[in-house]
Amino acid sequence: MIITVFIFLLSILNALTFGIVWNANITYPNENTVWKAGHEYTVEWNTDTTYGPIPENVTGIIKLGYLEEGSIDEHLYWDLGSGFLLNSGSQSVRLPRNLKTRDSYIIVLMGNSGNASPQFTIKGPKHRHREQSQQES
Repeated sequence: MIITVFIFLLSILNALTFGIVWNANITYPNENTVWKAGHEYTVEWNTDTTYGPIPENVTGIIKLGYLEEGSIDEHLYWDLGSGFLLNSGSQSVRLPRNLKTRDSYIIVLMGNSGNASPQFTIKGPKHRHREQSQQES
């Protein structure tokens, strides 16, 4: 009987220890952010979660995607970073040069869960070319 209770308590402790989801809230980029394709930026997030600070050994992945009206797909086609420590609170990323201009991009931060940023804007290379042509006129 004592062994059964001990195993039961040990299994509960194991579930509590490894079942915690570290869902870090992304603070940058946000809905007011405008980035340019091909440039380097820093993604930032809170390291304090509902369950306390993110432990030192949890690593993350940053993906770039976009949303489209009427679709549930996040179009997470671009890997921007991986293997970094989630408790760092930030990670530098370089955007691909060939991104289209959209105001519905999202950053998704994955550790043992995924958390998406608000939608923000990335200006693609054609947009920069138009700006440059207007400045030269």
